[in-house]
Amino acid sequence: MNTSLKQARSVAAQQVARFTGEGAYHGSTRPRPAPAPAAEPEVDEMRALSFAKYDSRDDRSIDSFAAHFPSRYAVLTTLPVPTQDEITADTVTFCWCPIDEAIREAGPLTKRVLEAMKRHITGRKKYVYIDSKIQHFAPGDLPVDSQHWHVDGTIAVRDERAQRLGHPLLHDMRARLDGPADPPTYLSYQSSEHCATLFAAAPVTLTLPELIANFDDLDRQVRALAVASSAQPAGAIVRFDGLSLHRAVAASDAGWRLWIRCAETDRRVELTSSIIDCYGKVYRPATDGLSG
Repeated sequence: MNTSLKQARSVAAQQVARFTGEGAYHGSTRPRPAPAPAAEPEVDEMRALSFAKYDSRDDRSIDSFAAHFPSRYAVLTTLPVPTQDEITADTVTFCWCPIDEAIREAGPLTKRVLEAMKRHITGRKKYVYIDSKIQHFAPGDLPVDSQHWHVDGTIAVRDERAQRLGHPLLHDMRARLDGPADPPTYLSYQSSEHCATLFAAAPVTLTLPELIANFDDLDRQVRALAVASSAQPAGAIVRFDGLSLHRAVAASDAGWRLWIRCAETDRRVELTSSIIDCYGKVYRPATDGLSG
């Protein structure tokens, strides 16, 4: 399956879908095509350790725990903010593409960012992948179909273990937060601040079920706490990890944005179906008159 897509940019060609809040690929809880299983054994980073004790239970109750999110968000460097013309001239985007391949295929702007990102890679994980999007936002548009607080790289289980507990999908939050393996680590870049990702700026502790079907309750609790937060600066490369709470924010102004995420993980990813065609889609509330 393709991990890169080259296409011309225009406002008229921008894909727009109705915002539902259900999640769409980045931070998603919606059922979606899953990556192919790796040929090697399941890696510790993605091992769903919390399910074992539920094998012998007659009911579907799930225990709760104190979920501590250290929120390891940090700004590493800030690059010159590109012009709108520089963004639209950069025609290539990526979906789970190995970083060396992405650097070879990237347009000029993305390549400069990736080369800067490469200097911050820790090397503690086996694989390094690149996702990117170039999107044009009208005021109020969202980059993904969710504004929920969430973490990336959850240990998501979609097999009979989740089905036995009455769900098509369960995220093993206890294994991610309290497990022995380090979570995946991320670098992120966005070219402008008119649609900036919001990161929790301080540690957060919540009471959560060990296994969650979605981020609804987590989001409600974080919002109720009015957690201190920081918007990612324009042109900045930031570091966070699978324990760092963040969420999407609606665009405040019209314009183009380049977003890039670099993921360091021990999980080998091979896509079984192409999802890159929707990677540049934006999500618009129904009140903005979107039909369909």
